[in-house]
Amino acid sequence: MQVTNVLWMKKVIVASSERVLHYFDGSFDGLLEPGTYWFFAGPRHTFAAISLAEPFVLTPDRELLAHEPKLAAHVDVYRIGETERGLYFKEGRLCDVLKPGLQLYLKSPIGFTVKTVDIVKDVAIPNELRARLQYVSAFATHVRTFEVPNGHVGLEYIDKVLQERALPPGIYSYWIGPKDARVEAIDLREQTYEVSGQELMTHDKVSIRLNLSVRYQVTDAKLAVSSQASFQTALHRDLQLALRSEIAALTLEQLLEKKDDLGSQIAMAVRKLAQAFGVSVIAAGIRDVILPGEMRTIFNQVIEAEKRAQANLIARREETAATRNLLNTAKLLENNPVLLRLKELETTERIAEKIGHLSVYGGVDGVLDMLRGHEKKASSA
Repeated sequence: MQVTNVLWMKKVIVASSERVLHYFDGSFDGLLEPGTYWFFAGPRHTFAAISLAEPFVLTPDRELLAHEPKLAAHVDVYRIGETERGLYFKEGRLCDVLKPGLQLYLKSPIGFTVKTVDIVKDVAIPNELRARLQYVSAFATHVRTFEVPNGHVGLEYIDKVLQERALPPGIYSYWIGPKDARVEAIDLREQTYEVSGQELMTHDKVSIRLNLSVRYQVTDAKLAVSSQASFQTALHRDLQLALRSEIAALTLEQLLEKKDDLGSQIAMAVRKLAQAFGVSVIAAGIRDVILPGEMRTIFNQVIEAEKRAQANLIARREETAATRNLLNTAKLLENNPVLLRLKELETTERIAEKIGHLSVYGGVDGVLDMLRGHEKKASSA
């Protein structure tokens, strides 16, 4: 729109790509289509230009203009209710999301349409529409999106009420509005849970600290979230009670002997309880048994004494076996002169190996007689 003053007249030129709302003394007087118009100069005539490329009528009086007979043939009126949103399409392309209220558009050669959506009845947004909405600038203002990763299941809540359907992995979007919609993703994969630092007392009144490791899996997500305020808290509680019961029935020595089997017993004790709230306990194991400082010292001393006694017993057994072997050898040599002679020769050979120079008088028998003589002198001394 071009407005120029010529003397006491005002010249208004309206282009073919626009329309102009003409006001006289503040009241709507008519719609100016393309062409040239002359008006008396002064503040009594005012104008509002609207482009046909973006034909929104945003003037403060649009509620009145919607009822104006002079404008009825030139505008489209859309009324969007409080529980609705308007989808604004330009040549079939989704361009905007419109809030509740009156929407007024000039008719244009470009195809503009508005489609209303009931966000109470259809609070969940179909995937096809979500894919088109994500390119709209107002997407984050009107839409809330949730993701359910692989290995999870989605639980849908509408106004904090758990819905029947379980959602497979994917992306889900909901209108922001009167209804509060959200999705909680529950992990269905096998998980590990640690029950750490449990201060317990054995049957023989020894205070110990245990760390328990448990493998579990959620098998019924709806039951897990609806039967307990927190299924992980319930699992932790049942594991604590089962662990306390098992440890209280064992002495410290029994605990250390059965440590590897204790995890299986705890898993068996908790498994049925966990199934009641949709959780499967796969396995459990005692990861650490920690004794108090003074008890650890005493326990190490006991083990050291036991090992020393075992070493002494083995040494005595070896000495007894060696003595028995010597006795058997002596009896064998006493009854077998030839064997005795071979033994003497073998001993002479070993002695000769350790002597650098040896003079022999009287043959080997002389050497043997000399050795026997030395042995008798040593024994008498």
